[in-house]
Amino acid sequence: MAGDLRLLSLDGGGVRGLASLYMLRKILSLVGSPKPCDYFDMICGTSTGGLIAIMLGRLEMSVDQCIEAYTGMMDVIFDPKDKKKLPFKIRNGKVQPQYKTKYMEQAIKQVVSYDCTKCM
Repeated sequence: MAGDLRLLSLDGGGVRGLASLYMLRKILSLVGSPKPCDYFDMICGTSTGGLIAIMLGRLEMSVDQCIEAYTGMMDVIFDPKDKKKLPFKIRNGKVQPQYKTKYMEQAIKQVVSYDCTKCM
């Protein structure tokens, strides 16, 4: 139906964002669209899903380009020594994120400065 809105929403979840990208690649192969920005009207996400949304939507990366970039960031953002059972930790009665904010910030800056001419 004309006028329908195609929305892609990506949940956070650390390294599980990679699983979302592989599922998205399979889904897009069924509709024949090389880039999510060519198929979806809106792309959004939370936490690392938001980072992926920036790559796919604003930077217009293909899923494969996003997988490559995201995989490169995983070692920086998600320290294997920090694996916990919960996605957060409690310190002095306050909930804190499991991963260090400075690493996520560095990854976002790296993504935003990505050379979009490679995407063409």
